Amino acid sequence: MSEELIQRDLINAPEKIGDWNFYNIGATSLKALKEAKIIPNKDYENYEDKKPDAIITKKPLVIAAIEYKKPSELNTKTKIKKAIAQEFGTAQALKAKVYIVTDGKKSFWINPLTGNEIMQEDGSSITLNFDKHSTDCITLINKIRASINASNDQIKEAVSVDPLPLAEKVWQDLWAVSGATPENCLYTFVEIFIFKYLSDLGVLKGMYSFYDLLGKYSGNNENEVLEYYASTVRVKIKKLFPWNEIDKTTIINGTIFVSKDDKAVSGYATVFHRILRQFNEFGTLENIDYDFKSKLFETFLKESISKKNWGQYFTPLKVVRAIVNMVDIQLGMEICDPACGVGKFLLEPILHDLHRYYKIEKGELIPQIFLHGFDKGFDKDEQKTIILAKANMLIYLSGLIRENPDMTQKFSDLFNHTFSLQTNSILGTLANPVENKYDLILTNPPYVMSGSSNLKEEISKQTVLKEYYSISAMGIEGLFMEWIIRALKPGGKAFIVVPDGIMNRSNDKKLRNFILDYCVIDAVISLPLNTFFTTNKKTYILALTKKEEINIGGIPTREKQTTPVFTYLCSEIGETRDVNRFDIDQNDLEVASDSFNMFKGAKAKYKTDDKRCKIVEIEKFINTDHWSIDRWWTREEKIELGIEEEKESITIDDYISLIDDASNTIMEFQEPLREVQNQTIENYYVEKQLNDLFDFSITTNSSKFTKSFVNKHKGNIPVYGASKEENDVGYGYIEDNVEGVKYFSDCLTWNIDGSIGLFYRKGRFSLSEKVIPLILKDEFVDALDLNFLRYTILSEVEKNPFSFTNKGGKTRLGQIVIRIPCDKNGNIDLDSQVIIASKYEAIRQCQDEIAKKLEQLKSQRITF
Repeated sequence: MSEELIQRDLINAPEKIGDWNFYNIGATSLKALKEAKIIPNKDYENYEDKKPDAIITKKPLVIAAIEYKKPSELNTKTKIKKAIAQEFGTAQALKAKVYIVTDGKKSFWINPLTGNEIMQEDGSSITLNFDKHSTDCITLINKIRASINASNDQIKEAVSVDPLPLAEKVWQDLWAVSGATPENCLYTFVEIFIFKYLSDLGVLKGMYSFYDLLGKYSGNNENEVLEYYASTVRVKIKKLFPWNEIDKTTIINGTIFVSKDDKAVSGYATVFHRILRQFNEFGTLENIDYDFKSKLFETFLKESISKKNWGQYFTPLKVVRAIVNMVDIQLGMEICDPACGVGKFLLEPILHDLHRYYKIEKGELIPQIFLHGFDKGFDKDEQKTIILAKANMLIYLSGLIRENPDMTQKFSDLFNHTFSLQTNSILGTLANPVENKYDLILTNPPYVMSGSSNLKEEISKQTVLKEYYSISAMGIEGLFMEWIIRALKPGGKAFIVVPDGIMNRSNDKKLRNFILDYCVIDAVISLPLNTFFTTNKKTYILALTKKEEINIGGIPTREKQTTPVFTYLCSEIGETRDVNRFDIDQNDLEVASDSFNMFKGAKAKYKTDDKRCKIVEIEKFINTDHWSIDRWWTREEKIELGIEEEKESITIDDYISLIDDASNTIMEFQEPLREVQNQTIENYYVEKQLNDLFDFSITTNSSKFTKSFVNKHKGNIPVYGASKEENDVGYGYIEDNVEGVKYFSDCLTWNIDGSIGLFYRKGRFSLSEKVIPLILKDEFVDALDLNFLRYTILSEVEKNPFSFTNKGGKTRLGQIVIRIPCDKNGNIDLDSQVIIASKYEAIRQCQDEIAKKLEQLKSQRITF
């Protein structure tokens, strides 16, 4: 046994360089090193007696062989060549990954497989001097190990690495030892990831680096090393990247190893050490795969029992990038995501053009665009999402950080200004009534969920917010839609992922009209079910441009949209829509995104033979009760596209999916119903006969609407008969202003025959002799809500139904008595009528939807 190894106790306690063992020897032969099990046990032939000056090992590998020389031995090219040759054979025998010859001031890095000098990525010589205390040397050696071989002496440009396998290992270790939620395991992984990442970028150096911490396991126990990380390294990271003084968030917030007061948590030292080793074995994180971040979240969330609470944050990267592809970003823009989650909608647009969007001049970081990401932080667990967004931004800006490692506080200021927690209210972003501020809004706001009625109640307490959210849209998504439109500058654009409720709920007709009034609808793209990892919710991408305000006769107004709308029906988004999320060839969303870019350049002239695309006139959005564009493709068209199958039977798996969809749809109605339930009205009523309210002297047309008459006067004015279907134009369409024909607009109509048909018809129309127009008397025109009257009258009729033999003519109809809300002085209360009508409407739509879903389930034929 070598005296040197024994005297210096190098067998049991070698020096450390990061996680590797460092032996500064010089008097110990390869034979002795082999016997001490420091190097592999093999025959080193003629080199058994060779004594290297130093070696770096990681069992069973020799990482480096090092030869120390005097400066005088390396002052000419001839001497340098001789010095390198002297122990080159020893390095080869050891199968070292790199051979280093150094005089303490300059070093030569040699490829033991070729004998040639190792060159940097740009082809120049390596200038870094070897220093066992330098973390830069560890990074360089890792780069060399990943690059050189028998045919290559040059360090390769860093290739993207995907730490997803590492994340999966770490998740298992964290969960096994702590039992923590997948969310907390995720935060802790990200913290260690950031620690190693900053070390690889050269931001954390010396005693604060990842590799120095690994070295501390030599001579210190695991508890001491974890305590050092908690009290020193972690504090340093927070100092380099100071927190936001308002919301107190920075780039790290792990919860398993370290307490909130920066103390090591007892019992986790061993797993902390194991995870550091896993990170070290993985290699450098200097150039990570940007996609891994999205995949990482899903890896952790697959195991989460609380996935449904996280769904709003994790928009698939393919959806984000398709939307970003449709966006035109100009310098100086103010860009916002009011429900930013981990920030992908804001970070993806800047990914490939960092130096254009962020200038560094004279030590100052100068943004050329301004990103604003907000998220609710009223709950402690919600606050961590903003921390992930800041960590995400650090990764996206890593190239700039690597070039400017001494500007961490400037970058931290940028992170803090970009992503903000909204902690002042349970309303989060919605508590700030912003007007005309942003050039571009990209977002996937949260959908209807438990608690939206609480938000409405909070809004009702504040006059400013009550006036701001005047549309009274349903659910949280409705509130966000109103915020987005009001927050956009005139001419500004928004790309919003919206649920189908906004597109088809009768209660949200007012919201859709608000969108039409204030915005140009550029596109509606239908996404397939299960696009989002945590829900099978049906969603759409809605692209809007806020209209400019113009003055006509001194009155501010907005021009009616005349351009058509790009609509697209997607079946696939480029990845499987299950928990695995494997890439697939079909990506209709990518095609839709590219097609929209062509459409927006010449909307009126755009033509396409893509059967998934329809260019729809804006009148269809104005005149149709829904914007669910899927219904605008016929069944035959869907069969041709492969969206529907000609066969009538389905598999059990498909049937189970239908049940899930029906169940989720029904459950979604709970919160809107709670919203209307919580709306209060006055407890005063006045009773009125319909004779008092309507002018029954107004007559309808005689029986002139024959087939030949309608054909002679064809036009675009609908003629309604006594059908029980509201939109059934059984008599066809006639011209306007035909002599002898009576026309009506915006009123209730009543079927005389037995089929109950009391409808609120809008726009201009005509009626057959079997339908009574219910025209309000002048004194009630501005006092009564027609929707309220419709539901209230129907409710009374259902108590004593009419029939074909017991027809509801004008006399009987006029005798019906209804109760109308009023104030304590007997004055009719219009606001309470609107509330009551919304309650009826919510219940009716809920009942209709349940009936449709049950009929769909009942009518299916199942194949085994």
